[in-house]
Amino acid sequence: MLRKLFRRFADDERGAAYIMAGFAVVPLFGMTALAVDYTNAVRIETEINTAAQSVALHLAKRTTLNPNIPAEDLIAEGKAMMARMVKSREVYYDRFHVDPLSGMVQIVARSDVPTYAMHLFGQDELSVVGRKQAQFARRNVEVAIAIDNSGSMDWYAGSSRKMDAAKDATRILIEAATEAVEDYSNAEIKFSIVPWHTHVSVPNEYLGGNSQNAWWIDWDGKSTEHFRYLPPYDNNGDMYFDMDRRAGHWDVARADEFIYYTPNTLTDVLPLEPDGNGVDLVALRNLPGINIVTRRDVYDAFDNVQWNGCFQHRAGDYRYSFDAPNDQDGDSLFLPHMAPDEYDNSAGYDSYWRYRNDYVDDLGGDSDYNDWGDTEHLNIRYRDSDYSYDDIYRARTFNTAKYAVSGNVKNNWHPWGYSTGPNGKCNVAKVQGLTDNNGRIQSAINQMDANGGTDLSIGLSWAMNTLTPWEPMTGAADFGEAEKILVFMTDGDNSATLPQEYAMSMSSFGYWKDDPMREGWGDNPAQWQANGALDEASKRFCTQIKARGVKIYFVYFGSPSAAATDVMEHCATSDDTAISAADDEELKAAFRKIGDDIGKLRLTHYTPPDE
Repeated sequence: MLRKLFRRFADDERGAAYIMAGFAVVPLFGMTALAVDYTNAVRIETEINTAAQSVALHLAKRTTLNPNIPAEDLIAEGKAMMARMVKSREVYYDRFHVDPLSGMVQIVARSDVPTYAMHLFGQDELSVVGRKQAQFARRNVEVAIAIDNSGSMDWYAGSSRKMDAAKDATRILIEAATEAVEDYSNAEIKFSIVPWHTHVSVPNEYLGGNSQNAWWIDWDGKSTEHFRYLPPYDNNGDMYFDMDRRAGHWDVARADEFIYYTPNTLTDVLPLEPDGNGVDLVALRNLPGINIVTRRDVYDAFDNVQWNGCFQHRAGDYRYSFDAPNDQDGDSLFLPHMAPDEYDNSAGYDSYWRYRNDYVDDLGGDSDYNDWGDTEHLNIRYRDSDYSYDDIYRARTFNTAKYAVSGNVKNNWHPWGYSTGPNGKCNVAKVQGLTDNNGRIQSAINQMDANGGTDLSIGLSWAMNTLTPWEPMTGAADFGEAEKILVFMTDGDNSATLPQEYAMSMSSFGYWKDDPMREGWGDNPAQWQANGALDEASKRFCTQIKARGVKIYFVYFGSPSAAATDVMEHCATSDDTAISAADDEELKAAFRKIGDDIGKLRLTHYTPPDE
């Protein structure tokens, strides 16, 4: 009986699975514990790697921007950052290396992770390691910042004056782009500051010093535009070249009187170089009985005036070009601004007498004028009945012989705040060419002030001139060797000054009344025609700037008109760089964003393979 009982027990397989399961619990528990602890370790390893990557990038950027920061200071900064990012855990470093010369940062960070369950099997902790390295290469970046200095910048937009807001915004942009690096030379970034209104004024350091005789300035008359308002005259004080009558009812079809002068036809009679891109000065000076007055002569005629460094746009094929000047083409040279003397404001018969740029006697010098002789062409009272007052005004304006004088200019009061003279409206703050000198940059910003009209074309062209590696303002890298950026800010539309008058209205292209762009509008253009011509010129400059690979940020400060919006959208490199800022805070935010964009652009990041 008992033997049968044991045999039945031995043969009975019921419950065997429970016994096997009991034996299997131990390895299954160990595997589960391993999975839990391993997952936790991977999480912490990811946390360490993420922190190490962020710290490596930060320190690499810092040491690239300023290699003068001691490596030990950066390492201490980096370890403190790691401690904040990897909380409640001790981090050890097998390697923490910063090389300011190469910009390389290498981090090998380790941490021991206590186990939750594996300690039951003799594994008390797991070791995790994060390996990261980063390096930034410097990219040369050159930024031209062109700021509207016109009179409307004296108005308020928000809580501050526009000019003050523009200054603050410019400083914000520079700080954002450089991340407050005091020594900009370590950042491989340079800035130029270009204040503009209807003119841009270049300081003597770029003009050949106090003599202002840099070779690329057309003081001699090589440009086909040089004599536009200084037509040569003969020994009688009349024009040297005869010209056709401007009005069909005039009795004489062709004459040498200045009343016949039409600026756009001067190049038809001047001797030119074979390619037409300049005046043949040798041939001109060898003409018998000719008297020539250059722009230099006008400034030199007066003891109390010096050229203030403003320019007109170049002439001919070089008008919208940014090609380097050369000795062969006179039109490639840069044309010093000279505002002509206008009708004497004491002569009467003149409703614009307060606005004329009157600084020399209309009938002085070698002028063909006397009380009993040829008086009808320059005399208001005794003019020929064929001629209007306006004809006499223009004849006196173009009377080159009046500059054959010496002494002082007449400093007449002008209601727009200018001193009359050949500098005209050239009273804008000086340009600062590309520099990494923070003191010079801040000084240029501080000197800006609101006055004058609005001519976007001159601001655009001279901002670009600061980015070219050749004259007129050297110091820029070659195209392709640096990222070049133009930040252009305006608060208004292009506005031609008194386009139907010779009344302190000399522009960067000449008098609008003389149709300097040859639009065919005669001598009485409407305001919208002259403004439209300036808009088109501005767009042509922008096209040429972008063709050189320069990125344009175009910022409109205020509410742009349809015409201003058209110019802004044409000029900006993309929709993102066409920016409208309604008030001072929006302007500062826009410039901060531009600065951030520039700051990112100037560093090229690459991560070498982990060692």
